Amino acid sequence: TQLKRIFKNKVIPGQPTTASGKPYKELYYNSIYVSVDNMDNVKEVQTAITELGYQAESNMEWVESSQKQYGYIQAVLGGIGAVSMLVAAISIANTMMMSIYERTKEIGILRALGASKSNISQVFNAETFIIGCCSGLIGIIISLLSLHPINAIISLLTEITDLDAKLPFGAAVILIIISIIITIIGGLIPSRKAAKKDPVVALRTE
Repeated sequence: TQLKRIFKNKVIPGQPTTASGKPYKELYYNSIYVSVDNMDNVKEVQTAITELGYQAESNMEWVESSQKQYGYIQAVLGGIGAVSMLVAAISIANTMMMSIYERTKEIGILRALGASKSNISQVFNAETFIIGCCSGLIGIIISLLSLHPINAIISLLTEITDLDAKLPFGAAVILIIISIIITIIGGLIPSRKAAKKDPVVALRTE
């Protein structure tokens, strides 16, 4: 009605006309844009429009496809991370085993001075705890230093100018905790092996 008032029986742009060039009394639309209050309701509204006999399209298909792709990428990165953590745990265990062999006499002296097996185990567990804290902090520092170059590279490749990837404080804390847990797990077997050392045999070791 508002369009008819504005154009006053003239041809409205985009509307069909009769053979003589006069406009029809009715208005015809090729497409209608429907705004949805929430992204979660897009699929439901699209289904309702389709059931009415109209063809409905939305960006939800693209969003769902992108989410699936991101899910695959996260799964691959998660697998790489899991393998990396396993390798790190094995490397820590190997390092601690070498440390035990090099400090066998020291273990024997501690046992001769009255240290119990649990005390010896606690010493090596404390060392793995410190290694975990330090490695976690080093990883966070490297991540913080890498944020700016990574943002610049991604912005250059994707032409997204407002990209600002950050490392949340909570994620940093979780990284440190994971690092500590991995190092402690990697040092459990070496610490138990050190605690089981015979003090007499350890003191004879050069």
